[in-house]
Amino acid sequence: MMHFIYSQLMRILLPLMLLRLLKKAKLNPDYKKRWCERLCKSQKKLNAKKGGFVVHVASLGEAIAANAIIKALLEKYPHEAITVTCTTPTGSAQIIKSFASSVHHCYLPFDLPWLQNRFIKHLQPKVLILMETELWPNLINAAKKNHCRIFVMNARMSERSAKGYKKLAQLTNSMMKKLDVVAAQDSTDGKRFAELGCRAHRIKVTGNLKFDTHLSAVQKSQITSFGEQLKLKRPVWLAASTHPGEDEIILQAHQYLLKQQPDLLLILVPRHPERFLPVYQIAKKTFNSQQKSQLTGPLASTVQVLVGDTLGEMHLYNSLADIVFIGGSLVERGGHNPFEAACQYKAIIHGPYTFNFATSYHYLTEQNASLLVTESSLANNVAQLLQDTQARLRLATAAKSSQQKMQGATERTLQLIDNQYRIAKRMQKQPAHQQTINLTRLLRIRS
Repeated sequence: MMHFIYSQLMRILLPLMLLRLLKKAKLNPDYKKRWCERLCKSQKKLNAKKGGFVVHVASLGEAIAANAIIKALLEKYPHEAITVTCTTPTGSAQIIKSFASSVHHCYLPFDLPWLQNRFIKHLQPKVLILMETELWPNLINAAKKNHCRIFVMNARMSERSAKGYKKLAQLTNSMMKKLDVVAAQDSTDGKRFAELGCRAHRIKVTGNLKFDTHLSAVQKSQITSFGEQLKLKRPVWLAASTHPGEDEIILQAHQYLLKQQPDLLLILVPRHPERFLPVYQIAKKTFNSQQKSQLTGPLASTVQVLVGDTLGEMHLYNSLADIVFIGGSLVERGGHNPFEAACQYKAIIHGPYTFNFATSYHYLTEQNASLLVTESSLANNVAQLLQDTQARLRLATAAKSSQQKMQGATERTLQLIDNQYRIAKRMQKQPAHQQTINLTRLLRIRS
């Protein structure tokens, strides 16, 4: 009954969801493009090859985190179709940048039953892989009806999210029971999935894929070229993936820091592209500011703030920094991935709101590998780290060491995906009535 009510509610909300895209398009025109994919009206553009994998990520961060898994799938299953979906233009741009035509890519349709049924029936994937908390009831229902294995990769469930799901207990419980494997980041995440209705034997703790973040050969080459272009010979601090409410705090801290260290450069990188220009306009009111997209040569020594207004280049900004502040943590957004900075031996600081990565930040804090700051202490902490080279290096070394100790999630996840692929292949070869008879036995063996 709750599933029916949810579907009807989504149907009623569809016009509002389209209006929301139009509203977002005022700042990012890409939101008003490719609606045919969101409404599943472009089946001719969908991958003609059936079967294989559908990998769904939400946006930019998840697309980056899933990169290694998708590459491994391409290598291991060269004859299988691989479709990668997302819901935002930033995620789409990252997928296209990473894989070009080696995978099929489109937006995931809105979570309405007839759209998801059409989508799944056309692609007929063997395995549907959902990233982190991308749990869509009608997508999951359509996949299960079409005998698709459902795998949740890098699964996380914050306390806040779990409370939300519990408010829709009947719908959540039904959805959770359809999941074949939940590859949880840690035991706490796994426990929350179990409490919401996922069968305990289907939950496997694999670790966080983001611990496995590393620089590719291409990225290393880009970092070298970028450093040679800018020719920086001064201290730098980076505010990465900032959200509304944080930029003003950071710029105020920078104003204080410049009084002590006049040659200090702040690289300020908003999380969402629609905020690139507004943040630049705020910065230039007080500081000599420059947009990265407008750089054609070395950065002038008079520039005080460089606004990172490009996508998929956080590795470049991290490479220049002595200190990295991870955004979304001074406001209640839950923080972002600290391991893009850790893998480059950077001193990491962050605010108190890190609930989206609670286990990761708790572990970093235990290892003295990151520093918690508040709005009032931010400037002083950055000043102290800039002055104390040894303290900064200790933080950076501990961050890198902590990351290395916790790696291995990618390999463990791939093994579980391969198990599900083998089950799907075996079930496909059997008559429909035999599939039902053997399903329980196969789950015990492979899940």
